[in-house]
Amino acid sequence: MKHIFFILVGVFFSLDSLAQRKISLPFSSSYNEDATILLGIQYNMVVQSYQLQLKNGWQNHRIEYNGNDAKNLGELKSIQSKPNFGFSVGIPVDIRADENLYFTFNPSFLFFNNLGIEYLSTGSKPDWENKSIVRKQRHIAISEKGSNFTAFEFPLSVKFRSDEKILKNKFNRYRAYLIGGVRYTRWIGINDEYSGLQNRSKNDIPPSLIMRPGYLSWEAGLGADIFFAYFKMSPEIKFNQSFDNVFAPNHELAKNNLFMEPIQRGLIRNIYVSLIFQ
Repeated sequence: MKHIFFILVGVFFSLDSLAQRKISLPFSSSYNEDATILLGIQYNMVVQSYQLQLKNGWQNHRIEYNGNDAKNLGELKSIQSKPNFGFSVGIPVDIRADENLYFTFNPSFLFFNNLGIEYLSTGSKPDWENKSIVRKQRHIAISEKGSNFTAFEFPLSVKFRSDEKILKNKFNRYRAYLIGGVRYTRWIGINDEYSGLQNRSKNDIPPSLIMRPGYLSWEAGLGADIFFAYFKMSPEIKFNQSFDNVFAPNHELAKNNLFMEPIQRGLIRNIYVSLIFQ
C-alpha cells in the first residue's frame, strides 16, 4: 500500500512539473511565457452590423398584414442594418510553434447581441408617416421589442509576433503581432425553436429574421503581447465578416414573412475589441 502511495505521489509531481514546463496559466506559479500551450481568459466588445443586398424593386414591396396590425408599414423608404454592440467571453488557447509563430484557438460565448434591421415606411398613410420597425432574430406575438440568439464562436487563427521590445518604463516587455484566420459561429437553440414554431398555426408565428443555424467567417487583426511578472496582457482589435448569406430565405418560416421577402442576402460584419489575459 505504501509503495502505491509513493508511486502516486511521484506521478503527481511529475505531471505537475511537466504542466509547469508545457502549459502556462495566468496569475499563477504555472505561468511561463515560453510554454508550449498558454491558457487564459478573453473579454470581447463586439461592434456588429448586417451588410444587406436587397432584391430588385424592393421599394415596391409592401409590408401589410391583415387587420390594424402594428407591423404594417406599406411601401418602404429604406431597409438598413441597425448596428449595435455585443459582448462575449472566451478561453484563448495559444500553441507555440516557435518564438514568433503561434496557432490560436479561442472558443467564446456571445451572450449579448442586439443586432437588428430597421424598416422605414414611405408614409403613404398618415399613421405610417416616419414609422419604422426593427426586426431581430426572435419575436413573440405580444411584443415588438424582439431579441437575438446567443452563440458559441470557434475562431482558429495564425498569430505572427514581432521580436521583443522594451516599453518606456523599462520594466515591461512587449511584442506586436498580426493575426488572421476563420471563425465558426453557431446560434444556440435555433433548431429547437424553429421546430416549435413550425408546429404552430401560421397566424401565431411572429415574423422574425430567419437565420441559418451557423455561419463561417474570415477575420484579421493586430495586437500586442505585454509581459508582466505573473501574466501576459494582450489588447487586440480584429475585423470579421461572414463568407456567405447568414439568412435562410428558403426555410419554411421565411415563406410569407414580409420582412424577409425584400432581402436578397445578408452578411454579418463584426469588429472585436478584446483584452486577453494569459
